[in-house]
Amino acid sequence: MPMAAVRERRFLQPGHLVVSVAPVAITTILGSCIAVCLWDSQKRIGGMNHFMLPLVAGSLTASPRFGNIAMEELIAKMRDAGARVPFLRARVFGGACMFAQMDSSSHLGAKNAEMALTDLARRHIEVVQVDVGGNRGRKLIFDTQDGTACLNTI
Repeated sequence: MPMAAVRERRFLQPGHLVVSVAPVAITTILGSCIAVCLWDSQKRIGGMNHFMLPLVAGSLTASPRFGNIAMEELIAKMRDAGARVPFLRARVFGGACMFAQMDSSSHLGAKNAEMALTDLARRHIEVVQVDVGGNRGRKLIFDTQDGTACLNTI
């Protein structure tokens, strides 16, 4: 009897993103950062970004460490792989307030979450799952084969 294929696993560092047409289990760890997972169920293409700050400002180099850049790059790479924006569904995770002394309605994690959700709404991408806020980190595994996510608080 043939052995089952072992799915590729990728660990996503902050400030990076992964898009795949092949089944991949993408894992990341989140605190105040945000991960946006996108999936096209028609083409079975999935991708995820992991950003640390909501917006690039001033003379800083544009990189996917910033939400506005991470979202643009994720959408572009999904399109390049063959995904179509009208068929994309999103899952948004992270945005915790990791330090009690910084707890307010405008802490970094809340700003990151607001940026991601606003960007997705502007693009008319349906958000099917949101788990943001709180004061604990999260371990996330996103499966590009079926667009599902496994989430554990840490």
